[in-house]
Amino acid sequence: MALKYSVFTILFLLALSELYVLIAARTSEKLKVCLPHGGWLVGRHWTSHKGRHVRAFMGVPYALPPVGDLRFKPPVPFGSWSGERLAIRDSEVCIHRDTFTRQTQIVGSEDCLYLNVYTPEKPRTSKPLPVMVNIHGGGFISGSGVSSYYAPDFLLDHDIILVSGNYRLGTLGFLSTETLDCPGNFGLKDQSLILRWIQQNIAAFGGDPNSVTIFGNSAGGASVTYQLVSSLSEGLFHKAIVQSGSYYNPWAQPEHKGIPAKRARKVAQLVGCNPEENWQNILRCLRTKDASDVVATLYEFFEWDFDPMMPFQPVVEPPHEGAFLTVLPRDDGMPHGFSLPLIIGITSEEGLIRTVPLLTVPGLLTDFKNQFQKILPISLQYDHHKPKVRDEITHQIEQFYFKEGHNYDKQNHQNLTDLYSDGWFVAGIDEYIKQRVEAQNSKQLPPFYVYLFEHRGSASYSELFGGDPEDFFGVSHAEELQYLFPVGLSLFVSSSPTEKDIELREAILKMWVNFASEGNPTPAGSNLTPWAPVTGYPVNYARLGHKTPDEFTVLQMERDIYGDRTNFWRHLQAHIPAEQREKKIRDEL
Repeated sequence: MALKYSVFTILFLLALSELYVLIAARTSEKLKVCLPHGGWLVGRHWTSHKGRHVRAFMGVPYALPPVGDLRFKPPVPFGSWSGERLAIRDSEVCIHRDTFTRQTQIVGSEDCLYLNVYTPEKPRTSKPLPVMVNIHGGGFISGSGVSSYYAPDFLLDHDIILVSGNYRLGTLGFLSTETLDCPGNFGLKDQSLILRWIQQNIAAFGGDPNSVTIFGNSAGGASVTYQLVSSLSEGLFHKAIVQSGSYYNPWAQPEHKGIPAKRARKVAQLVGCNPEENWQNILRCLRTKDASDVVATLYEFFEWDFDPMMPFQPVVEPPHEGAFLTVLPRDDGMPHGFSLPLIIGITSEEGLIRTVPLLTVPGLLTDFKNQFQKILPISLQYDHHKPKVRDEITHQIEQFYFKEGHNYDKQNHQNLTDLYSDGWFVAGIDEYIKQRVEAQNSKQLPPFYVYLFEHRGSASYSELFGGDPEDFFGVSHAEELQYLFPVGLSLFVSSSPTEKDIELREAILKMWVNFASEGNPTPAGSNLTPWAPVTGYPVNYARLGHKTPDEFTVLQMERDIYGDRTNFWRHLQAHIPAEQREKKIRDEL
């Protein structure tokens, strides 16, 4: 009886707090914003990490719900409303299933195209504030921009405006017929519409539409590089921060020709539509199916465990009005985004996102070793090549990483982790950096900055991928996020940040905000160690933190990130289209 009373009391208090927020929102003029179309938003109070008062406008619609006839179509701007609209709660996340945490249930809603805006209640300046737009990660198949993950607690200790939004994921966000019937890239088009919404509305919140910085991790970082190349987003932002992702990574690059259409027909078959029909009829049928049934088809595309990592990727579209991408990024020698200041970087053990499950899920590592020749091309996504070419690539990889055989295990896995770090992340980001350097050598471009995040903190993202909190596997993919957002408060509740963690966090926040404000992470007058821009290739870069506590520094300038490994992948050419690789080899001969 006491337990029931306790639960009732908790529910009552929660309801009371919601009512308080609602009443406060309705009565405080500080929390009201009039948008250019005449409608009002009524937000809520938020408190930053250091106690600063923040205005939060949550669940703001930027597009019509992409349901019914709008499924598999570009986003349609939400438009206007009259009177006041409450914006005090997160929206639903976009419907998905998270394979990275081996989630079994489908969560979210198809009605999910909303964003959050956070702004200081009392800025320290009368000038319009720089805007930082976070594009969430999650491999284009999971994740969201809601406050439970990307809250403003750390960043809003500073004078910036933070915007974070949802975009369509997986099958619903990236299915493509490779025709004008369903050209694809809907998730990326959602992101672009968020940027357009900001240009039209952010001044009402005190933001500067002429100082917009986009940043993101993993698929969010890859998305940033896509926005930097797409004509649809040109002029909508002014600086970019790319964290652990680019359109040259195999899981993010435009899918090889023919594969998207083949997968679209398979989706149709799996949900009970006739895959032999023409595209118009297939799409008409797909739009009648329950969203959860469409999302559930994702698991039918994994060939071994959860590989290939992203069955639905961006695509090159047929040329048409409103297209997001019509040319392969490798064929665009000077993307418009190269004219903007840039920060780009990686963590030292990106590959732990894959190797931790390999090392901890029972039976997985044994199967991986026993079927290495078959599994690796699928897992590292070079299985589009002919069998003979695949075998040769696998052999070269084996000779480079496993000279002493497949003797890796939970205690000795650095070579395996390096393989996945390089194959999934480092090589593609290195290719992007090298292209930017070459462009800089031929044309006067703004400075750009490279980092390697190497800090061993009190908590690690490897826990989310199946690792034990007591084990230190390395500095995992996504590790730097806990130094920008308060994710540790909900994800790593068993650990507390050390003094060094806090020192590094404060420095990274300051550098990211400095860059958003001035285009330089350590401008003149800063009390931080100077972060020098790139001057050539191999690049000079900032090492942030250190894996050995006794050798900790916030920032140490070094040169040439993993040069022997990036050189190996540059010559391997595993992830370019098969016909391009064959032509390059013929030309070299």
